[in-house]
Amino acid sequence: MTDKDEPLQQHQHQQHQKPDVHHSFLSRHVPAQYSNTRKLCYRHRPDLTRKRMPDSFNFEDVQRQMESLPTPDRAAISRIWSLFSAAPADQRTLILKGLLSTCCMPQLSFLYDEIKPLLRIDFSSILPREVALRIFSFLDAKSLCHAAQVSQSWRSLADDDQLWHRMCEQHIDKKCTKCGWGLPLLDKGRRKRSPDQALLTAPPATIAAEEDDKNTNSPLRTACGPGALAAAGADQDDLHRTKRVKMDNNSTTVESFEGGPYPATNTEVVPVRTRRPWKEVYSERLVVERNWRRNKYNVRVLRGHTDGVMCVQFCDANNILITGSYDKTVKVWSLDTGETIRTLEGHTRCVRALQFDNAKLVTGSMDHTLKIWDWHAGRCIRTLEGHTGGVLSLHFDSKLLASGSTDMTIRVWDFQRGECCTLMGHTEWVNSVRICSQDNLLVSGSDDSTIRLWDLQTRSCVKVFNGHVGQVQIALPSPRGFKHRFNGELIDHTNNNNNHVSSNSNNTASPQPMNLTNFQPACATEDRTSATRRHHRQLQQSSSDDCSTQGALSDTPIILSGSLDNTLKFWTFDGVCLRTLFGHVEGVWSIAFDSLRIVSGSHDRTVRVWDLENGHCMHALEGHSGPVTAVAMSDTKIISASEDSEVRIWDFSANQ
Repeated sequence: MTDKDEPLQQHQHQQHQKPDVHHSFLSRHVPAQYSNTRKLCYRHRPDLTRKRMPDSFNFEDVQRQMESLPTPDRAAISRIWSLFSAAPADQRTLILKGLLSTCCMPQLSFLYDEIKPLLRIDFSSILPREVALRIFSFLDAKSLCHAAQVSQSWRSLADDDQLWHRMCEQHIDKKCTKCGWGLPLLDKGRRKRSPDQALLTAPPATIAAEEDDKNTNSPLRTACGPGALAAAGADQDDLHRTKRVKMDNNSTTVESFEGGPYPATNTEVVPVRTRRPWKEVYSERLVVERNWRRNKYNVRVLRGHTDGVMCVQFCDANNILITGSYDKTVKVWSLDTGETIRTLEGHTRCVRALQFDNAKLVTGSMDHTLKIWDWHAGRCIRTLEGHTGGVLSLHFDSKLLASGSTDMTIRVWDFQRGECCTLMGHTEWVNSVRICSQDNLLVSGSDDSTIRLWDLQTRSCVKVFNGHVGQVQIALPSPRGFKHRFNGELIDHTNNNNNHVSSNSNNTASPQPMNLTNFQPACATEDRTSATRRHHRQLQQSSSDDCSTQGALSDTPIILSGSLDNTLKFWTFDGVCLRTLFGHVEGVWSIAFDSLRIVSGSHDRTVRVWDLENGHCMHALEGHSGPVTAVAMSDTKIISASEDSEVRIWDFSANQ
């Protein structure tokens, strides 16, 4: 053998040794890697492959390209893949570094485009369900809906009932502290209540439970509340009246009368229903809230009265609407059909005020009397006499009935004791009375431009509210448990559209209003601890962000009043004016409000919808051809009455 043959023999020897080296490398690393699947990465674990979505990398294209290559080339490439697959993690990294050093720009660009989607990890497939749900809990409602469209596993997480329960808890019957959105309660009186129970109760303190839930301890606000009682104003029969003589503020008289309250009927028992998914509950209420925001409604007009309609109240649970008119009649309507069910006749002059519950109806008239009716049968049960002038307003709870009159007095009828007391102090007509049962107080508004707060135990006036420069037509105290963000400081808002808020102080202006039409809810649910921390941060910084809150939620009682000076005012029970709403160009006759918004009716023939929290006018509803004398509202509709003899139903419900 010559020296020239030695290099050839060495090369042949190396070729014979390569398969042994490859086999040794594979046998050394492959068994260790595949003996325990837990050591496999996220991408190659068989148990995770079944759960997650497939890679965006299309290996079928690679196989087709391999088939187009010659057999030796395919074998060489397969060998390279096998060696890389068998290499441990540190050696894989070393191999890749070497490959990257030899790559040209086209290859590097290819790697950049291909690697980015492969690095995405479906956390829901590798984390415990509890951890994944915790991550999903930081998403807003819109993001949860998008997540439900990713895959079946994501849908099971995004549709979790507990997540949507927290979302409902954060939004229903209250305003979210992060996005400023609140959703209506839509209770509709599904929990039947005793007829002698107070008609307007508090909204839930923490959550407005879904419509079929009967296990909550918080009282639910229903549409059977007293609504907007008669917005008083000068009676047409006594338009040119003479001024009465002032009476002593502290003088009271007590009279007795026979008989007790009208007996209550048996309370119906509502059968237990299957609870609906919370996502469905949220979606239903979101549609209604969007209708409110976008001013999207259907209008129905009820005609039947032959003269102006002065008072209105309705009950969504029973689909009943009752109105009183200058034509001396009271009409009971069906909300479903819009037809008159019956007409109650008995008063000899116009009916200015009414209130009803499941058992009885009480009406007040300019004929100086109040009448108690069985509105189901259409018969008068009893007539209360005592006022020396027309009855302009009334309100009752389970024990007491209060009435205000043109004789400038307030009479409080105590059915349990069988007596009547007279409260004197106003120097003009008493247009509004409202009993605060929990505090044994009464709020009244008068043509003398004042609001008075009365103690029913001592039968004396404890506070006089001065601030309106026109006759006060309506004064409504907030119900028990009512939540608001008035922190006791005077608030000053301005708006260049003349729908603004001012106050009696020189405080700095509050943030500008949000764009209610284009704004979409985008807030994450949060636990109480994080919510508390967030709230403290908001209190420490004065931010102009639209979603910032003006203070902590408070249940301190407030009073909302409307006057012929074209304004609405918020008051504390201490007589401090918190806020004044401007927007109407003529006097305000009637108002109604809930936890999200205010509705007002005016002599300018419009009904305005206001945002309760920031005080800005959202919409002005037009259609009446006469002054709007009374308004009532629920979560889905506004009902307004006018001197044009019409009753209009503005329906914002989802199934309109």
